[in-house]
Amino acid sequence: RASAAANDPELSAASSETRPSPETKDAEAVLLARLRAVSGRGAGASEADERSIADAVTVLETSGGGLRDPASRPEIEGTWRLLYTSKSKFDKRNPLGKRVDGTKPGLEGLFATLFGDEAAKTMADGFSTEGSGLASSSSSPIQRTVTSLEQFTIQQAIRLFDKQTGAPRKESAGQDADARVDQIVQFGNGNFLRLSAKANVVDMDTSRRSKDAGKDDASRSISRIDFAFDLAYFELATGPFGIKLPGTRPARVPYPVPFSLLGDEAKGWLETSYLGKDVRISRGNKGTTFILVREAEEANGGAPLPYEF
Repeated sequence: RASAAANDPELSAASSETRPSPETKDAEAVLLARLRAVSGRGAGASEADERSIADAVTVLETSGGGLRDPASRPEIEGTWRLLYTSKSKFDKRNPLGKRVDGTKPGLEGLFATLFGDEAAKTMADGFSTEGSGLASSSSSPIQRTVTSLEQFTIQQAIRLFDKQTGAPRKESAGQDADARVDQIVQFGNGNFLRLSAKANVVDMDTSRRSKDAGKDDASRSISRIDFAFDLAYFELATGPFGIKLPGTRPARVPYPVPFSLLGDEAKGWLETSYLGKDVRISRGNKGTTFILVREAEEANGGAPLPYEF
């Protein structure tokens, strides 16, 4: 008896799209092998390593083997582990990092807001920079330092669609049920930092429609998720040397950032250029390339999220 997919061209196409081709799987294997050869999630990569990784990324991005419209796909949801972040030149004129459009980044922009640009510049006096020109974009010292520490487990959790209906989650649903993008740093024994943002999938807006007028649908992609941070905290179960803290429950410490006062400084975006079954390549609003793999099951050595999501 013929399968339903065989009788339904759309279902058949969707089914084949979720099964990566041998060429795509080989390209993913090459990329992951190159990532295993560098330390510090890319911090220890040589120029040759960076070129090699960039070449592997380009192969996947241009192969056509990734899922189309990745930001609209349920496959983008779940917990992902960060394996690599691209390097960016440190820009002394923007010591806290800047977005690709030249504005200050979300969280780190708080320091410039509180202390002013000159004070923020002074904070970076101990850093050096190559040349005097501005880099096209840069990550912050905070981001580069945290992501380079291999003893930390860094994850990203994405929640966009209602589990029952498959429809996009409503913004009015509240922090426990709306669309979210979380950044998680697990460290020590039972300790973690959660940075949580309300999320929204960016569809073809007016400017994009205008720019893409006359192009066929295959050249368009729903690939960007906008987000705005509104919740952050540390949860600490152990202190230095793994000593358990007093009390029966971990201590929750609010992250000292007044998101409601930051406006656009608490916002960012994530654009996914490749989405496979277990590999994802995304770029953030600071111009950094992130390579992530789907978090393994705990029984297979994975690290589950330390909270309900």
